[in-house]
Amino acid sequence: MAKIQNLLILNSAYKTRQYSVATGKGAISEANDPIVTNTRDFPVGSQYTDTVGRGFYVRCAAEGVVADWQAFGGQES
Repeated sequence: MAKIQNLLILNSAYKTRQYSVATGKGAISEANDPIVTNTRDFPVGSQYTDTVGRGFYVRCAAEGVVADWQAFGGQES
């Protein structure tokens, strides 16, 4: 699968935040997807919505790997 495209952090105006809310096109599947590699901007508790596959992901760990992001409902296999 291709990397996430058109990644947008929806709450980027906050200088200090506990988690990020983001949207983009594509599922979290590659180790070098920006949402996986940028641990500072996507702390545990962050949310990502894949607008193409209609998947919803929450970051549940901070190991810097794809498995940090757990899919919840609606995602395509």
